[in-house]
Amino acid sequence: MNATREEIYAAVVSDVADDAAGEEDGDSPGSPGQVKRRAYQPGELVRVTIGNVAHGGHCVARDGRRVIFARHALPGEDVTVRITQVARSYARAEVVEVHKAHPGRVPPPCPAFDPGGCGGCDFLHATSDVQRELKLHVLREALERHGGLPPAAVEELTRDGVIDLGKPTGWRTRMRYRTTTVDSPGDVHGVPALRAYRSDELVDASSCVIADAAGHTQARERAADIRKSGDLLMARDSFESRVMFHPDEGPGDDQPPLRHQLSIGENLLEFETPIDGFWQVHPELIGRIVDTVLAWGDPRRGQVWWDLYAGVGPIAAALADRVGPGGRVVAVESSSVAADEARRVLQATYGHDVVTVERRDVRRWIRRAREHAAVPDGVVLDPPRTGAGKPVIEALGAIRPRQILLVACDPVALGRDTRLLADQGYRLVRIRSWDAFPQTHHLEAMAQFLPDQIS
Repeated sequence: MNATREEIYAAVVSDVADDAAGEEDGDSPGSPGQVKRRAYQPGELVRVTIGNVAHGGHCVARDGRRVIFARHALPGEDVTVRITQVARSYARAEVVEVHKAHPGRVPPPCPAFDPGGCGGCDFLHATSDVQRELKLHVLREALERHGGLPPAAVEELTRDGVIDLGKPTGWRTRMRYRTTTVDSPGDVHGVPALRAYRSDELVDASSCVIADAAGHTQARERAADIRKSGDLLMARDSFESRVMFHPDEGPGDDQPPLRHQLSIGENLLEFETPIDGFWQVHPELIGRIVDTVLAWGDPRRGQVWWDLYAGVGPIAAALADRVGPGGRVVAVESSSVAADEARRVLQATYGHDVVTVERRDVRRWIRRAREHAAVPDGVVLDPPRTGAGKPVIEALGAIRPRQILLVACDPVALGRDTRLLADQGYRLVRIRSWDAFPQTHHLEAMAQFLPDQIS
């Protein structure tokens, strides 16, 4: 079962304070000599000392009542926070005053980062080095608590830290802004807007620092001429950036597909996606993922590989280039648009005998493949943010591939999948993580799993 955001917060609360639920409204009835504590109220100001960062980008604090998840804080700081939401066993809050700052705190370069502002960035108030330290802490904690790995093993596996991709701003090649009518509430008409944190209210995103610079300029220019409410999409491919407007009512813009080029071996391949289709948003990331798949997986001539959740097929292309004639790559993707594009590019480049593209649900395809497919030499899994999950991993465990390479963009999901793979007899032997989403709490990671006994 995939955890909701609220379930994740509750799990963190359980990890950092086993007695948090008992403190929320005072001690349980019938406990003699114990004093009931007052619950927080939304809008209340509380001075706290900040603890470690938690999954989701918030830092954890306590003042003897509930656990507080403080946004825009850094570990060790002395701050005043404003309570924004009170749940059963925790509260959310935003920092409104810093009394003692972390040495890595910096002035945020975006005015929309203020309390109550844009929900897109989490770490604009920290140096890039500190951001990567925070992400590494969350990754390690997820592997220990959700993956069941001992701290010493986790420290050794993650000794390289979170790798800097060298583009802290202007990296996001795809954005979805909102536009408004003249009479809409707020002061965001004529500008590209984004939603405030945990709110449907809009904030001016004209100064966004993570959006691709050329594309963001186009979005600002286009938004100035729009008189309707709707979605304004910006995307950059290997050649240019473009914007497309989808009004809430009436027809939207027609746009040709985006064209993404990727060098695979001696081939320069070009994959097409819709402007709102999936391609990694950091321009450096897909190349790093492909290189790591080839370096760790070491696919060889004549081998059989599966690429599950293949998208338009960049990883499958790299595998096909290595296994060559006599080898076999099966790319499985549930999206008909992505599967059709993968089929067009891969089979034209490597041939039907080398590459098969299956437009199917991954779990169902694996269960059917058990009946007739040879045991693959390797499997690449690049599932959605929620992870591969128990049904897929159990189905793979029954087949016993000789290795599994798992790509993940959520540390907790990676931790859960790590434990599930361990239950199937697969051990984590390597992990690499990239700071592919600077200024946010997100990261990208790849992990290699080998079976305890290779059949």
